[in-house]
Amino acid sequence: MRLHLHLTTPLDIVAKTLEMISTGTLVCLECVLMAVDAGVIPEGSRVLALAGTERGLDTAWIIRSSASANLFHHEKGARFIELLAKPGISEVPQIAVEYLR
Repeated sequence: MRLHLHLTTPLDIVAKTLEMISTGTLVCLECVLMAVDAGVIPEGSRVLALAGTERGLDTAWIIRSSASANLFHHEKGARFIELLAKPGISEVPQIAVEYLR
């Protein structure tokens, strides 16, 4: 819907900012948020989140888990605790600004 309306939301800005670190950083956070929302892991626990490409895992974070509704909450929000591994060069494809997840 927002692609047709040419709107950029705050979450789009957050996603693009995380992709500047590495695409895997965004994927790690998304996976933790979805797991908490699905009830697989409890909110507020430390989670080892891994992401990668077709060539294998290349990103590892320890993240404090959070429900997506509490992402920016000052106490319950998700936090990147420790970066364990990241690609040396972030390989984000050249994409137009109009492309939004």
